[in-house]
Amino acid sequence: MSYGWIDAKTFLFNALLLMDAWIIRYISHKRNAEFNQKLAVALAANPAVSWYFGNKCPDRSEYYDTLVRSAPAGVPPEYVRECEIYVLDALDTFIIYLYPAIMDELPYIKAWDAERLLSITDFVGKTVLDIGSGTGRLAIAAAPFAKWVYTCEPVERLREYLREKLERLRIENVFVVDGTLEKLPFPEESFDIVVSGHVFGDDPKQELLYMSRVTRVGGCIIDCPGENTEKQPNGPNRAMIELGFEYAHYVSKLGGDVYRYWKWKTNEDAVISRK
Repeated sequence: MSYGWIDAKTFLFNALLLMDAWIIRYISHKRNAEFNQKLAVALAANPAVSWYFGNKCPDRSEYYDTLVRSAPAGVPPEYVRECEIYVLDALDTFIIYLYPAIMDELPYIKAWDAERLLSITDFVGKTVLDIGSGTGRLAIAAAPFAKWVYTCEPVERLREYLREKLERLRIENVFVVDGTLEKLPFPEESFDIVVSGHVFGDDPKQELLYMSRVTRVGGCIIDCPGENTEKQPNGPNRAMIELGFEYAHYVSKLGGDVYRYWKWKTNEDAVISRK
């Protein structure tokens, strides 16, 4: 699914040489016949990218070798470029991660107001974790008030960008680390507040367990997405409400609906997260 975040025609296919192993692994599990057919053509025409995929992610090298062998011979350059553009557009959410300066200018980040996060709870003197921090929207909003902020971001290019951005802004209480929601590199109950912007969605119950594990009892777990162009006629996420989240709604500057969610960790949550 493309979000229209990039103009794929302006990117070279070699952009994929910047991808982390986990993204390459994710791509290999896509089950879309048209995507896989065009990816095969594009990789066959770009042996450096094909080589990189196999060596960066050895556990999927056989898959990519098989995919390249399935590409037809004698494909004209015009069709190769068509396939490259199709793949780049289909992977726009990952491509934008590789170009953080462009990502930082996207409307959902640029139009967002820090008060949308800060009005949920008191950040003063707290130790905060930002999961999937991207270019630092939430972490930088919390930093002037929190004691410490840790950002957990699995994309190397974003981590590098965020470290440079923090240095440029002279923010000294934010620490950037590698990690994913599923494997947060912190002990249990390390944080007073755990925030995310676009983490919940695939499996809210399991995602809450991951976040709850590192949240102290009495601490706050927050999902605070950026601005949005889309209306949400079905209202708030029922699964989140069933998990005990409170929520607030506002109409985005971009015209869509935005729902923010928060939940205070209880002793019962602590028992469940340890199972």
